[in-house]
Amino acid sequence: MNTPFDLPASKLPHVGTTIFTEMSALAKAHGALNVSQGFPDFTPPAPLVEAVAREMRSGSAANQYAPMAGHLALREWIAWDFEHRFNAQYHPESEVTIGAGASSLIFAAIQAFVGENDEVILMEPAYDLYAPAVELAGGNIRRVERRGEDDGLNFEALRAVLDRRTRMVIVNSPHNPTGACLRPEDLEMLHQILDGSHALLLSDEVYGPIVHDSRPVTSVASHPGLAQRALIAQSFGKLLHATGWKVGSLVGPAECMAEVRKVHQYDVFSTAGPTQLGIASFLRTTDGVAHLAELAAFYETKRNRLLQGLRDTAWVFQPAQGGYFQILSYASILDAPDGAVARSWTQSHDIGLATIPVSSFYNPRHVMQQDSRHLRVCFAKGNDTLDQAIEKLRWIAKHPEHAAAAVMNQAQTHSK
Repeated sequence: MNTPFDLPASKLPHVGTTIFTEMSALAKAHGALNVSQGFPDFTPPAPLVEAVAREMRSGSAANQYAPMAGHLALREWIAWDFEHRFNAQYHPESEVTIGAGASSLIFAAIQAFVGENDEVILMEPAYDLYAPAVELAGGNIRRVERRGEDDGLNFEALRAVLDRRTRMVIVNSPHNPTGACLRPEDLEMLHQILDGSHALLLSDEVYGPIVHDSRPVTSVASHPGLAQRALIAQSFGKLLHATGWKVGSLVGPAECMAEVRKVHQYDVFSTAGPTQLGIASFLRTTDGVAHLAELAAFYETKRNRLLQGLRDTAWVFQPAQGGYFQILSYASILDAPDGAVARSWTQSHDIGLATIPVSSFYNPRHVMQQDSRHLRVCFAKGNDTLDQAIEKLRWIAKHPEHAAAAVMNQAQTHSK
């Protein structure tokens, strides 16, 4: 249908459908095994499902609008959790907010504090929500490349671009897509760089306690100097194997949270009341405590299963330090841009494997868009799915000529 008027210029002219939506749609259309988008293909804990269902069956006000800031029972648990794990005090009434997933609260925080021509520093590769949210707020993006050797924060580069125009610095740990984790000493270095500046720190910690190889769980909340300027996002969807429920949280100083809520009340306003109450109830039970205590080991076992299956192949990797994504390099298998490779292998009858090209986590006009030879694989999957993915990845490594042909054939199809 044609509109009877000329559309105004797009606010996001360089943005299309997200790579996650695109690759999952391709996987469905071509019957490919989907290890692209970050969602588990197994069920949430049964006691959690029952706790939420119990709230839905209660017939009470639980099924109506939740308070704008979230049900107090869940906010109280979040405040307790930060104090218990990081010795950080947040008042549940004024310093904790519940939203429709962490993404809604990250978006609200950026809209609340970033104004016209304010600068926001991103560490690339970066989750694709951040940059469009900054652009919609009228801000300018300063991009800093993460360290190449271990994907850690590039502190020297950060120091070089931080100035009086910097309104916000965004960090993410455990990092999506690389899995890199902030170390305790990184927090002090970050504090030294930001100390004396006017920059807010937005810390995306949605994979929270999912760290591997006995690493300490870190949060900017544990550093008093950083906590004073930080808003910290977390996700119950990630921690409870229930991404479709879209329940997340944001904590931070009361003065900052008041501004975030001014935006939050007009975008999401109220989030899944019975789900919040069910989560709060579950987390206080022995089942809930055990689930969180076992979460890191659960995902480390899945990471190890994937990597062990690829040990003697041409795939190159550094084991993810945290989260539930693993970066794999195919540079020893073929030479082609990762976007073309990911799309072609998803559509290939012989391969049928959906992954995410790492170039999609960079500025689309960045040279990495063409140079990357890396794919992101989600290992938050059942063992049957992981074993199928391993089989397909091993086939690719064993038959590089067929893997390359799939990319060439797809390119020729598009050129016609």
